Amino acid sequence: MILQLIHPSYTRELSIAWLEMNTEVGNFVIQPGHAPMVVLLAHNKKIVFCLSTGKQESLHIEQGIVHITRQQATIIFH
Repeated sequence: MILQLIHPSYTRELSIAWLEMNTEVGNFVIQPGHAPMVVLLAHNKKIVFCLSTGKQESLHIEQGIVHITRQQATIIFH
């Protein structure tokens, strides 16, 4: 699964196994094949993701929106 991070000052694309995020309506774990959706991220929370290598990373996001497809997650944030 591809995770695309879009920030005003950079863009990053990663290959991930899963993504965990807090949204305005609850916590979601996204894996390849997840149902498509668009959601707002909860303010001032971390997203956590596992790279394809097995290494787990996190990123603090002040606010953002996520677009999920079956094979990609795109997060636009600042």
